[in-house]
Order: sequence, then C-alpha cells, then structure tokens
Amino acid sequence: MKKKIVIGIIASVFVFAGLLLIARIYYPTNIAATTPDHAEEKMRTRRYQTDLETFAGEARRIIPTISTYGRSWKHIATEESESAALIKAEVPVVVFTDDLQIIAVKDAAGGIVVNINSRSRVGKSDFGENRRHILKILEALDAKLDTGQNRLR
Repeated sequence: MKKKIVIGIIASVFVFAGLLLIARIYYPTNIAATTPDHAEEKMRTRRYQTDLETFAGEARRIIPTISTYGRSWKHIATEESESAALIKAEVPVVVFTDDLQIIAVKDAAGGIVVNINSRSRVGKSDFGENRRHILKILEALDAKLDTGQNRLR
C-alpha cells in the first residue's frame, strides 16, 4: 500500500513538472496585450466611433457581466481626462487574480483608440488566460459598440 502511495506521489510530481514545462514552452509569459500590428488579428488595437465618456460607461457596465470559472469580473477604477480613459478591473482565475487595464485615447478622426492589457499577479506563465481575458472583453465591446472596421491595421 505504501509503495502505491509513493509511486502516486512521484507520478503526480512528474505530471505537474511536465505541465509547468509545457506552460513555459507554449505560454512563456503571464502578460497579454493588444497592439496595432499584433500577429493575431483578434488581438489588434480597436478603434470605435464613440466618445470617451460613452466608452468608459459601457466598459464599466460590461466588466461585471463577464465571468471566468463562474466568478464575475470586478470593476476597480476609472480614471478619465479630456483625451484618455483608463479602466481597471480584477479578473478571478481559480485561486489567483489577474489585472486588466483598458486604455482608451481620443483619435484625430473623432473616435477612440482602445488597447487592453492583462497580467497575472503571480507566476511566470498563465496557460493563455490573459489572452482569453482580452478576447472576452473585446468580444463584448465589439458587440456593444461600433463594429465596422474597428481593428487598426
């Protein structure tokens, strides 16, 4: 009986170490962010034809409606100026919490340019969770706001 328990523990350690190794290879970071020229089109900077106040209000309303693993996201703060808005949220992931920031800036065409970043508070790899957070919020924002040609190319 003791031999089976020891073998089970050793096997569990090897499986866990293997998962960590896979995570470091395929998800080498615990940060994700949109950029204008991101290789993945879904992760590109967005442009919406709306004003900052409307955008910030929609983002604040949308955040608590999204959940991860059955736990709702939490709006933490919004900082607004005449030309930019920063919306901060906490995203629960099992026993961890990730931080999400939405940065919206007025553009010359009368709309706003939006970038999002998400980062884990702990660890060196996130198994792609932060990317999934960004895709969730972008999907919700795209559905609510102007969806015509809103990705920067």
